[in-house]
Amino acid sequence: MRDAGFDCHRQPHSGALSWAKGDIAGTEYVIEVKRCETVRMADWVKQATEQARGKPWLLIHRRSREEWKVTMPLSQWLAEQEV
Repeated sequence: MRDAGFDCHRQPHSGALSWAKGDIAGTEYVIEVKRCETVRMADWVKQATEQARGKPWLLIHRRSREEWKVTMPLSQWLAEQEV
């Protein structure tokens, strides 16, 4: 993300602190990152939603040797589009 121009960094304790949610800080989103061979999308989305507490959130995920993917609510994505 920094290579793409974002001024962000990993959150301390991977979002386990009550005041620092998500895995990446420095963007307008609460970002949850998962790198796991077994995709547990429902669990990850629930975690991201709960941590976001109504703020916009992103779930960035991948399995080994695959590209990174982003999951977010469709309503959020639609609201961000300029048509």
